[in-house]
Amino acid sequence: MLKFKIPDLQYLTYKQGQIAYRELGTGPTLFLLHGLNGHSKSWENLFYSLNSYFRIIAWDAPSFGASDVFGDSIEEYKNAAKAVINNLKLKNIILIGHSMGGLIATQLASDKNVSVSGLILSSTHLGFGYPKGNALMARYANRLEKFSSRFSDIEYAIERAQRNTPKNTSETVIKFLANIALGIRSESIRDGGRMSQETDNTYICNKLNLPVLVLSGGKDTVISTEMHSSLLAALPRGVSEVVFPKAGHASYVEYPEQFNYQVTEFAKKVWNLNGAALNNNKIN
Repeated sequence: MLKFKIPDLQYLTYKQGQIAYRELGTGPTLFLLHGLNGHSKSWENLFYSLNSYFRIIAWDAPSFGASDVFGDSIEEYKNAAKAVINNLKLKNIILIGHSMGGLIATQLASDKNVSVSGLILSSTHLGFGYPKGNALMARYANRLEKFSSRFSDIEYAIERAQRNTPKNTSETVIKFLANIALGIRSESIRDGGRMSQETDNTYICNKLNLPVLVLSGGKDTVISTEMHSSLLAALPRGVSEVVFPKAGHASYVEYPEQFNYQVTEFAKKVWNLNGAALNNNKIN
């Protein structure tokens, strides 16, 4: 993968613990929210390619990476993300939420107290809408069991990387995703899984009033066709959609040039940027 030194972790105090994040670049702000197999390092390609144009901030969600545990509800995750946004005084941001991160990003985009200019949803869904307190659904319970009974960390990490990508995916991509998955903790699966199964973003999707771009992989087996279709049906008319035909669940790694191009084009439209302004990190 890229031989690029990803920005160091920074920390902010939140409640009785801390939230970790990485930051690089100047200009209009992209706030990146990773998925259940990830953390802030997931976005290495985007940091590398777009830091000349944008201020890029990626967090470790609660229970992930170097962040502490703050609960397992969508409200807890949303409030933690708002703490990052408020602490860093972020305004007019574009949110990019991948998979689990898309659930949180959608909640933030609907919050009138958060200054959001646009929303990019990458291989995500509405949430499963299960009642609070139910046992973890098989989707997450099985993953937690495998993690707990794994022979080795790398064995679990490679298995997750292979599940997220189509057959014949390059070893370079598998290795990158596996290295990211090495940072997963049991709390990540437990809390991220519960938040995902109890969230239902159908109603707030209907009420979104900002530009939305939906990115997906044509060979994604993690987000089913039904889950993807339900998300599109819930969003307002006029949202943009781009499918990467050969990509699985991790298009931001599998096809980073195409993914980053779509992010940049969306940002140019949302912030009314032309080529010169983009190169100078200025908004028209």
